[in-house]
Amino acid sequence: MKRIAVALLTALTLSSCSLADDELLSSELPTEPETTAQTFVFTGLPDIPTLRTETETETVPSESYPEPESEKEPEQTTAAEADASAETATPIKSEGGAPPEGVKCIEAPYFSQDGKPAGCELVCTSMLLAYYDFAITADELISEGYIEQAMVDTYQDPERGTVMFSGDPNEVFIGDPNTPYGYGCYSGAIRSCLRKYLDNEFFDAVDISGISLKDLCMEYIDCGEPVIVWASVDMEPFFTAEANKWEIEGTDEMVEWKSNEHCLLLVGYNEESYCFHDPLRGAYTLYPRDVAEARYREMGSQAVTIHPW
Repeated sequence: MKRIAVALLTALTLSSCSLADDELLSSELPTEPETTAQTFVFTGLPDIPTLRTETETETVPSESYPEPESEKEPEQTTAAEADASAETATPIKSEGGAPPEGVKCIEAPYFSQDGKPAGCELVCTSMLLAYYDFAITADELISEGYIEQAMVDTYQDPERGTVMFSGDPNEVFIGDPNTPYGYGCYSGAIRSCLRKYLDNEFFDAVDISGISLKDLCMEYIDCGEPVIVWASVDMEPFFTAEANKWEIEGTDEMVEWKSNEHCLLLVGYNEESYCFHDPLRGAYTLYPRDVAEARYREMGSQAVTIHPW
């Protein structure tokens, strides 16, 4: 019954969010605040509103948050240029695992990937399910058959010599999540995993890849829906190595796995940062928007979430 209530409440929330988005994007703001605990006001940025409570009289000072890594105006910087120029950023952890002050956040359960060096995708999936009151561990997602696992192996080719081969990361989890020598999987595999788990439930998993982080916040975070996203560890640049390339078994397709790939649960934002449940670094971890956006794009803007029926 609790899950049914969650589904109905989420559906009502989605309807109210669509109405709220229309009101926020209108040319004029309401002259009187709504009689709710929180309202949103624009502070000059057309994409992300700033959280303000009824007791606040000023917007949160910008010096409370890290300065953006790049000062270029969006219209002067292409996506490729932004990806190439984005620098690394030290993650900013919240105090005591609580949502940072001045950041609009979803209060979702947090799980660490300690003991699972390559299991970030599975841990994020477990966190997303726990938010909707479904209890399953990262290990159980594999052991109970919700996601298939494939190892990387080799064979000897007369012309090419030793050839590495494995599965398609959009369909299966590559390697062992409990060792540092594992790889991971992509959004297609996680969507399929969630759909198997949610069979006969009042929820469905959807692959929403291709939507920008900014729009994910407006369309999903504002409506109380956490989103699994793919980026990199500490938002550092990616690199490739011969040891991380393999042939998809039974095809001529090659996979070039990006070293430093990482999966996080997007739970919030403010004007300068995105807020994640980072299974490697902690709950409510902040990363500057420009760096997070670059790494997210470089991973193909992959994202998965759950919708009620």
